[in-house]
Amino acid sequence: MKVAILGAGPAGLAMAALAARQGHAARLWSPRGGGTRHVLGEVAAEGALEGRFPLRAAADAARAMDGAALVLLCLPGHALPAVLERTVPMMTGEPAVLLAPAGGLAALRLRALAQARGLRPRIGALPVPALAARRAGAAVHVAALWPRWWLAGLDPRDTAPLARLAGEAFGLAPDPLPDLLSAALADPLARLHAARLLGGAGQPARLLARLEAEAQALAAALRRPLPGLPTLAEGGALAEARPDPEAAAAGLAFLEAVGAAAGQPLPLTAAARRLLEAACGTEAAPPPPEAVEEALR
Repeated sequence: MKVAILGAGPAGLAMAALAARQGHAARLWSPRGGGTRHVLGEVAAEGALEGRFPLRAAADAARAMDGAALVLLCLPGHALPAVLERTVPMMTGEPAVLLAPAGGLAALRLRALAQARGLRPRIGALPVPALAARRAGAAVHVAALWPRWWLAGLDPRDTAPLARLAGEAFGLAPDPLPDLLSAALADPLARLHAARLLGGAGQPARLLARLEAEAQALAAALRRPLPGLPTLAEGGALAEARPDPEAAAAGLAFLEAVGAAAGQPLPLTAAARRLLEAACGTEAAPPPPEAVEEALR
C-alpha cells in the first residue's frame, strides 16, 4: 500500500516508520520543509520501535499523495487549516484521509475543500496517533506504542472500513468512536501542552487532571464518554510532548466553543487559554459556530 504522511514532526516520522514496518511504501512530506532533511531513503527508529525502515521524502504534497491509498495528516490542530488549504487542491483520486490528532473539527473543513473539487474521500479523525515520539538527533525515539487507539469516520458508515485500513497500514486497528465530536473531544494534546507550560515545577500532572475533569464533564453532558486517554497521556505523552502554547491555546479555544454551545462552562480551560495567549502573543481562533452546530447535531 502507498501511504502518505503529511507532517514530519516526531509523530509523523514515527508513523511513517510504523507503516514501513508493515511493508508499505511510505512517503513523508514536511509542510515547512525542514522535517525531512535527515530522511535519505530511510528512517532510524529507537525505543518501542527499533530498526531502520525505508522511507521516501517527497518534495511536495502532490508527490507524497500521488497514488496513495491512505493519507495521514499528523500535524498540530492549529496548523491544519493552512495545510489543508495547500494540500487538498493537490489531491487526486479519492484516498482515505485520516487526521491524527483530530485537530478539533478540521475534518469538516477537509470535506468542504474536497467537495469543492468534486472529490468524496472517506475521512476519519483519531484523537491521537498510535504512539508517542520525540526526535533523537537524526533518529526518532518512540517512547510508547499505545495498546489501543481510536477512530471516528466523518460519515459513521466509514468508521469500520477506515479502522480496517488503518489497522492494515499501521499494524493496530483502532477502536470505533461514535462521531467526529467524540474524536475531537478526546484529543488530549491541548491539555497536555497546557499542563506542561502552566503546571509549574513538578505539578503538570495535577493541572492535567483538573483540565481532563472539565473535558470529561463536557463529554458527559454531550453523552459522548471519552476513552481512556488520560492514563495513556500521563504514562508517556506527558513526558514526550513538546509544549506549544499556540497549539494548546487553539485546542482549549475549541473546547470552550463547544462548551458554550452546549451550555457547559469550562472556567479552568478558559483561564488556561487566556494565559497561553498572553504567553505567545496571539489570540486563538475558535471554530466557526456553524461547524460546532453541525458537530453537535
